[in-house]
Amino acid sequence: MARKMAMMIKNKYKTNDPFEIADIYNIHVSNEPLPAHIGGFYTLIFDYAYIVINSNKTFEWQKAICAHELGHALLHNQDHAFLAMNDFVTQSKLEREANRFAATLLIGEEKPHEGETIYEFSKRVSIPVEFLKSLGKDELM
Repeated sequence: MARKMAMMIKNKYKTNDPFEIADIYNIHVSNEPLPAHIGGFYTLIFDYAYIVINSNKTFEWQKAICAHELGHALLHNQDHAFLAMNDFVTQSKLEREANRFAATLLIGEEKPHEGETIYEFSKRVSIPVEFLKSLGKDELM
């Protein structure tokens, strides 16, 4: 479901930029200094949706965190706050779905080159390897 939704959104809006997509869905995104172990979070307050991203992260991480939190906003029950911790390797089904959404959205049309490791691909496309690992090998090819 996460992968299908991300692909539908990319095709419908002709963008894979999570900041643009958040704007389309009227989700306010802000960058704030947060504790180092928190990447960001998504919450809904009085029917207003917010994604807050740790301003101390690199732009690549901020973009990935935005995509991850956007996944929560669009896929999951909006009565909960979702907190992105630094490692993104939790075994929670909701976190894995948000990672799959983010990876699918951010990957665009890129594919690994022949013989390229997932770590090399991650670096080349500026997507955290933790997110790419949420996709199956056939989804990367």
